[in-house]
Amino acid sequence: MTGACGSAIADDAVFSVPLEQQPSGAFYIRGTLNATVETELLVDTGSSYVVLSKSTFKALESSESTLFKRTIHGATASGCTVKARVYEVAALAIGDDCVLEAVEVVVLPGSKRDILGLSALERVQPFTFDIHANSLRFSACGADLTTETIVAAGASSTTSLAAGYGAPW
Repeated sequence: MTGACGSAIADDAVFSVPLEQQPSGAFYIRGTLNATVETELLVDTGSSYVVLSKSTFKALESSESTLFKRTIHGATASGCTVKARVYEVAALAIGDDCVLEAVEVVVLPGSKRDILGLSALERVQPFTFDIHANSLRFSACGADLTTETIVAAGASSTTSLAAGYGAPW
C-alpha cells in the first residue's frame, strides 16, 4: 500500500512492538542488546544511529560481541559538534520477535538515555509509528545493509547523532 505521496506504509506489518509514551510526549520501546542487556530506547527518527548511554555501554563493553569500528564527528540536537565512538553490537532485539544482527551504535558523551535511531530503523522499513495504537509496526526485520552504506551515512561531519539529545525529558 502507498501513502498520498507514493511512500510505503507498513499496513501489512508482520511485526508490532508496543510503544510507551512518557509524560514528556516521547515514545520508548523495549530492546535487548546482545541477548543480555535490556533497555528502554527512545524512538528518534532524527538520530542517524542507535545511541547508547555510557552506563548501557559499560554493561556491553566486556562482551566479545561488541567491536570498536571507528570514531566520528557529529552534531547533536543542541547544535554541538561532538566526537563519538562507533561500535558494532552483535544483536539488537526490538520487542520480542525482531532481532537485528551487526548493528552499529554510537556511545555519545553525556547521553543519559538510549536511542533507537536510523541505523536500526532503516533495517525494518517500511515502518509505521502509530501514536494512537501506541505501536511501532514494520514489515521487515533485519534487512541487510552494505558496509559502504553504513560508512557513508556515518562519514558526514554533519551526522545527526541524536535529535533528542539535550531535550528536557
